[in-house]
Amino acid sequence: MNIDTNPEIQEFLRKYDRLLLDERGIIKLKPADFYQSLDYTDLRVWCICRAIYQIPTVELIDWLKDNFNLDKAIEIGAGNNYLYHHLGIKGIDNYSEQIPAVKLVHEILNQPSTNPPPTVEKLDAIAAIEKYQPETVITSWGTLKTKDPEDIDAGHKYAPDEEEILDTGVTYVFIGNDDIHSDRAIMSKKHETYCFNWLVSRSKYPEQNRIYVWRAES
Repeated sequence: MNIDTNPEIQEFLRKYDRLLLDERGIIKLKPADFYQSLDYTDLRVWCICRAIYQIPTVELIDWLKDNFNLDKAIEIGAGNNYLYHHLGIKGIDNYSEQIPAVKLVHEILNQPSTNPPPTVEKLDAIAAIEKYQPETVITSWGTLKTKDPEDIDAGHKYAPDEEEILDTGVTYVFIGNDDIHSDRAIMSKKHETYCFNWLVSRSKYPEQNRIYVWRAES
């Protein structure tokens, strides 16, 4: 089904756009209980159609501000979720989902690709770390790096190399979901896992939403 031409889907999207986006198209910052009051299936469908994976909530923003020095932080894989905007940090993305081979598979799966706004700098993760020298690198639902560019369900070769990110000596904060992200290789390295009921994502299993933190070696 083509979401761009289906009138019922377009009306549905307009309804949720009015509810969840401001006049600039930026996700409004709301507390988690606001999202939990919505129909979860509707919220998931809206997120998928808008290529949004993680929704910034007041609680998530406050937790990150309380636990990390955001004066020396960047977000990579910023996509469409505007987490960086609400944190007041630099948003980075390599725009890999706009690469034709990747975008095509997303279209086949009927899942729109992320198309970051102009406020997100187009830059690879390692180049961004070299440029901005952050203490902390934040990402949400980061794509897994694999060899096959067409294997979108598992990841693709254009994704950041998380081993390389850890090797730079930064603290790496990954916001994700155990059902989707728990099997990536860096999970074997020492890290902290946090579970909060105020994490809101598009996962089928919201109870498995997590924040994973790999601390820089002191």
